[in-house]
Amino acid sequence: MKKSIFYIALLGSLFALGTTSCGDNENVSVEHVLTQEELDEMERQDSIKNAQMNQINADLILEYTADITLSTVAYDGAQVTVETDKIAELFGISEEDLLAGIALEDGAPEITGFAIEGSTHADNMTASNSNSTWGHWFDADGNVVAWGTSAMVCCEFNTDDKYFNVMQYPGHLTDGQTVKVIEGLKYGELRAAVVITVNAHGAADITAPVVSTQQVALDVTPASTYDLTNVKFNVDQVMADLGISSMDEVEKYVAVKSDGSYAQESDAGTNGFWYDADGSANGYSENARVYTSYGGDDWVADEIGIGQYPGNTAAGDSYVIQYGFLANNKIAMIEITVNVKAYEDPETAPEGSPEELTINVALTKNYTNDYTSVEYDIRETLRQAFKMTTYQIHSARVSGDLKIYCKEETTEEPEYTADVPGYWLSADGASSAYADGLCWVSLGSSETALYLYGGNHPENVSPTSGATVNTTYIITCNGGKVTANITFQVDPQATE
Repeated sequence: MKKSIFYIALLGSLFALGTTSCGDNENVSVEHVLTQEELDEMERQDSIKNAQMNQINADLILEYTADITLSTVAYDGAQVTVETDKIAELFGISEEDLLAGIALEDGAPEITGFAIEGSTHADNMTASNSNSTWGHWFDADGNVVAWGTSAMVCCEFNTDDKYFNVMQYPGHLTDGQTVKVIEGLKYGELRAAVVITVNAHGAADITAPVVSTQQVALDVTPASTYDLTNVKFNVDQVMADLGISSMDEVEKYVAVKSDGSYAQESDAGTNGFWYDADGSANGYSENARVYTSYGGDDWVADEIGIGQYPGNTAAGDSYVIQYGFLANNKIAMIEITVNVKAYEDPETAPEGSPEELTINVALTKNYTNDYTSVEYDIRETLRQAFKMTTYQIHSARVSGDLKIYCKEETTEEPEYTADVPGYWLSADGASSAYADGLCWVSLGSSETALYLYGGNHPENVSPTSGATVNTTYIITCNGGKVTANITFQVDPQATE
């Protein structure tokens, strides 16, 4: 009974609430329609906010333009000279002191470098994330980012010559893209901003005619390295065809792409290009087969170097590639047929069954602050243990059939930490990461050579005291095994 009374009372209350809502508050549930005056005011407020956000907070604003030709392989860009005299005048110091402050020289005025974000125009007080004391990497919106996936352009200030080196991240910009970046300097309460509008554009198409074509051929064997084999051409004819007296007068080196246009930007060797299986200059990729190289110190003028992508060529392959010289709006083309022949092994494998051998290996070098290496000839030991020719062992190294274990042999695949196959070694001779290693030892090879080689870590070894590392390598292949007890001695740095 009480339950029924409760529900009746509740329904009555809801009914009363409904009747009172309909009278005094008739428009409570009706959507308010903004008047034109209200819309105009909202637009005005948004405009003020946008203007504030886009305003550059600086007492002096210097604006420049940088035009960059796109590159897929290089950080090339443009130089933008900055009117540092105007910034020095604003700060009330000499231009010399301004530049010294930017360079962070001792005793110089405290000049603070920073950047202004492109999206919000907020300060980014990081002085630099580039290779200079003032300069930053920026994304497509002009915001400061780290070097990497989203980076587009970089500004690095040169205090000696008073310019920004405006660079690109290879392959990130697109033709016609514009990126606006803002670099800043602060001295006390005074602020100067350098605004650089970076315009990216592709290289102009080459329309010069091909005035001559020489056809040459080169036989090579499948390579496991990037080493070059040179092919000769008639350089005198090229110079005559182009109207030049020296190959130093060549203005540009080109290669023919799959669509018939020209690759103009070197992506291999010196002034060279990568070519795919179809002989087209389509850049470095898993489909690349051979590359060209021409020029450099002590280069022979009538030879073009041909290199291979290791492991990507095979006996029976043939590639026709085109490499051209451009000068005086004319192109002299060299058409090169690269024939890949099977390697004719001059050796005979040692007779008998594979065996186990043990040797002691001593590697000694003076400390150097680079990766200069020393070698130990292990060719005959490996031949006898594995009963294979040098070329067969070399091929096994390239394929991975030859394996090296550090200190002890396991059933797991080796995890190499240095040049494959090889390891960076810690003080106790164990495999280590590069960052922790004192030296490295790896197996090197070619069709005619087999050697252990290694060097010292430039930073982890003391140049005054050197280091000595003892380790054991177990080298296996074709059922044979070589246990190499290695002592690597790094002597103190040589003195004159």
